[in-house]
Amino acid sequence: MKVDTAITRIQQETHDISSEYSRERCIQFLNTATQQVAGLLIGAKWPVLVQETTIQDGDSIPHNYLNACGTYPLSMTAGKAHITDSAYTSVKFRYFATPDLLDNASTDMPFEHDAINDVIVKSAVLLALNENEYDISADTNIVNALQQAISAGMS
Repeated sequence: MKVDTAITRIQQETHDISSEYSRERCIQFLNTATQQVAGLLIGAKWPVLVQETTIQDGDSIPHNYLNACGTYPLSMTAGKAHITDSAYTSVKFRYFATPDLLDNASTDMPFEHDAINDVIVKSAVLLALNENEYDISADTNIVNALQQAISAGMS
């Protein structure tokens, strides 16, 4: 799915006939929803979000790092990685990372999985509606159920 398609869906599903939500604002909603869903998927240990790098003592924590995949002789302090075992000069490190932020309507959504992208769009719609103080309690329950179903299926 393209980000442009997701923006169109947000505008349609919020009944935004007056163009209240700009394309840039819709991308912000999509980014927030993407990070929320990614956090849920990382909690379920979805392997698609795993990255790998080699760390040397004093290197910066990897971009969008959220959680380590396993146990490593590393400590993370103030944005820096430190090797805790002097037997190693570098450590191959696997970690969960959230997707990069979307910044362009012509790019692809961050996931190739249609159901996940649909949940991201639905969550973005709720964020938009909530901004205008609509009653979204029923919709929120539906999206929460979808997120839980995807999380359970991915783990």
